[in-house]
This record gives sequence, C-alpha cells and structure tokens, in this order.
Amino acid sequence: MTWLLTFVALFSQEANFGVQSNFVVVPVNVTDRQGNPVDGLEASQFILLDKGKRQKAMVDTIGTGVAEIALVIGVQSSGISAPVLEKVRKISSMVGPLLTGARGCAGVVAFSDRVQWLTECTRDQAKLDQAFAALKPGADKGARMLDAANQAIDRLRVRKARRVLLLISESRDRGSETALESLLLAAQNAGVTVYAATYSAFRTAFTQRAAQNAPRKRGPATPNVTPGDPSYVPLEGRGDILGGFSELFRLGKVNDTEVLTGQTGGVTFPFTRQKGLEDAIEKLSSELHTQYLLGFTPDLLEAGYHALEVRVDQRPDLQVRARPGYWAVVAK
Repeated sequence: MTWLLTFVALFSQEANFGVQSNFVVVPVNVTDRQGNPVDGLEASQFILLDKGKRQKAMVDTIGTGVAEIALVIGVQSSGISAPVLEKVRKISSMVGPLLTGARGCAGVVAFSDRVQWLTECTRDQAKLDQAFAALKPGADKGARMLDAANQAIDRLRVRKARRVLLLISESRDRGSETALESLLLAAQNAGVTVYAATYSAFRTAFTQRAAQNAPRKRGPATPNVTPGDPSYVPLEGRGDILGGFSELFRLGKVNDTEVLTGQTGGVTFPFTRQKGLEDAIEKLSSELHTQYLLGFTPDLLEAGYHALEVRVDQRPDLQVRARPGYWAVVAK
C-alpha cells in the first residue's frame, strides 16, 4: 500500500527555505497595538503550534525577495456595480508597483451573471491596463462571485508563488453554483489567501437599488474530485472547519467575504469612494510586503484539518494574524 501525503500549504520549492517534502508555509502579519507592522523578528521568537504541538519553524520575509506573488483580482461587474467599475479602472497602475512587484504576476476576472477572464496572470502592464479598461457592467442582478473565485483558485493552484485572491465586490454572492463551503475548502487546500475590498450599493447611493440575492445552489461540501486529486478533502475532516458555520449559514448571518478572508488569513477593506479603494490597495500592499513567512515540516503526519496557532514569545502586546489551519490529505 502506498500513501501519498499532500500538504495544502505547500510552497514553491524554489524559495529560500529549500527543497523539502511535506513543507508548510504560513504567511503571518505582526502589528503593534497601533496597527503598525513590526519587523525584525527572528525565528526563535515565534511560537507555532500545529494541532497544539509546537513546531520548529524557519522564517523569511517578503522583503528579501524570495517569494514572488501570484495575484488574481476578481471584480464584480453587475449593473449595480457600474459606478464602482469607474473607480476600479483607475487602480490598474497601482497593481504592479504596490502589489505584485516586478517578479510577480496579476490576472483579472470579472463576474456578473457570467464569469469572464480579462487576462490570465501576467507581468505585462499593457495587458493589465487593457483588462481593467475592458471592465463593463453586465446583468443587474448577477454577481457570481463564488464561481469566479473558484476558477481563480484553480488557476492559482499551479503557481509556484505566494497565492493571493483579491475580491472587489459586495460582501455576498448573487447566484453562483459553487457552494461557499466548497470554495472555502478549495482555498485552504490550494494555500490561497483571500482578501476583499467590499462596498455597499445602498450606502454608497449607487444609481440602482440592490436586488435581493438570488437563491444559491448548495452543492456538496467538498469539490467533486477523487482521492489523489490535489483538491480532495476527506469526508471525516469536514466538520473541523465547517461545523461552526453551519448554523450561521442557515440563518444567513455570515457573509461570503467574511468567511473567505477570515478562514484563509486575509482581511476585508470596506470602501465607498475612490480614495477608499486606493487606500485599500495601499493597505493590501503593506499586508503583502511586511509579512513573515513561517515554514515548517510537521511532526504530526496525520490526514485531516490541522489547526494552527502562531504567536510571538513573551510579546503579548503584539497582534499576530495567520490563517487558522491547513489540510493534510492522505490518498491510498
């Protein structure tokens, strides 16, 4: 019998950490009480727990240049979003210098009642400019955010880079076939960190009144794949991550972007005006380029969901944010 253990947060083997099997990378943001990034921390100062057991971790930073960024920007392009698209088109020139850098790449996908790829991940600024310029409002009621995010995660999965998805949208999906539960598992499985720049059609007094969310088709709790596929998650592990959300899903008290960002280590940046969107891009830039990358080979070679906890030793004054866990999948 041959067992294949695949850790979903597997990072590029070209990184400074070196070529190692079963190697998990955890992006970590550390801030002081005023919210300012804290730099200069060393590996010995971090406490990293995997399922409650301390792990020996190495540390690196984005600033060293070892980790390029693969970014997909998903933009809601429904009719209700027409005034927002005018704002989004203006941030094209910010993507390369602030988010991906010279070595990274960015792709753009629009979603209304359908999902439309405007460019695959590229370093070509001209292609990015064309993609942003091509953003056009579609159907008023459609905003298939989860379907677009699902496609983005599939494309990011194969990238040997930091994998980041930025959603510029309302906080809730409108009519996707992809279930939120499935998407959450896929994002964690692929090691994708989700960020969101969100707006409210009502609060920003957009030209049309927001329609009610279309009923969402709730698919299976895991993607339709088989053991051995990189996105496979075993049935016995679902409850570890989804159990706490099931009742909130039923009551409609958890919005989509809140779940996706919170459970992948990202954050949400609400905005209303042009400056608010530009500020969101600048904050995301600070997030991405002041992160620590903690890497470790787990002592616990167990399939299922691994809860993570990260803190800085003897520094309770610091705020530490990282994704809450990762999946380890065993296929026979």
